Amino acid sequence: MRLKDSDILEQLLELNKNGLPQGDAVGHISLDQHIKFIRGGCTDITGYPFYGKSLVLKEIMVSLSLNHDWRHAIYMPDDGTQKEIMSNLIQKVTGKTILPGYSNSMSANEISRIYLNFCDSFVFWNGDNVEPKQFWAFAKEHKCRSAVIDSWNYMSHEGDPISPNYLRQILSYRNSFFQNNKMHSFIIIHPKNPDPMQVKNGNVQKPTVYDIQGGSEWNNNGRNIMVVHKTDRTDYTLPYDVSVEKIKPKHVGKLGFASLYLNWSDQRFYETYGGRKQYAYGDALETADQTINPMTIDNTEPF
Repeated sequence: MRLKDSDILEQLLELNKNGLPQGDAVGHISLDQHIKFIRGGCTDITGYPFYGKSLVLKEIMVSLSLNHDWRHAIYMPDDGTQKEIMSNLIQKVTGKTILPGYSNSMSANEISRIYLNFCDSFVFWNGDNVEPKQFWAFAKEHKCRSAVIDSWNYMSHEGDPISPNYLRQILSYRNSFFQNNKMHSFIIIHPKNPDPMQVKNGNVQKPTVYDIQGGSEWNNNGRNIMVVHKTDRTDYTLPYDVSVEKIKPKHVGKLGFASLYLNWSDQRFYETYGGRKQYAYGDALETADQTINPMTIDNTEPF
């Protein structure tokens, strides 16, 4: 439908008055320099399994909820069950774990209190076999600012989920849906398997946008694309490099990367400035004297 000249003029005058939407910052200085999240945007995240893409996505979700009152619709079967995901989100907010037997375990009263104060920020899809369009409509129905999928291959699809023709159609639909409804899409997508020799030598290189399953269509139709990687997936003391490989619209960021560190005990990421930890939410600063021995990490924890 052709816009009336008066409609176009009204939009131009609004742009002249308010400028371009700048989006919401996560609160990590180095990441905020490269990407902010706007209503009407789409962000796709890729990286190899256990290299931190789900951890980084949940960091973004929690920060946007606490700092900017975002509400998220969640379909994350690749990350865990609903209770496991929610327990990890609560740990990121409180610095305490729901699980018993740890020095930072929560009491039942603490769990009830934080859940009642925090639960409305997250709406879970209850069930399996949901199609992308169905889930996005669910997010709109529940007045969510974002719809979070982890991962793309766990969805039900009307076609081959990595077919160029199908991706061209569904991603075009997605871009229009989120732009028209002033919402934000987050999707985790897997890359192709790394070079076996790199795996054997313990030197797996960061994947690129061209390594995503489905090939160039994600890069062609995507708006923002982030790649999460680190040099050793088993060492949680190493920085998580978050590369912004595509940014659209251009005014919300620029290409480049940020390095974030993970405080394992409270599951929050931080940056270090002047010997102190800078968090995106919660306690803003903390002395950076905590070290993590990877041998003490319990990899059965649900995150």
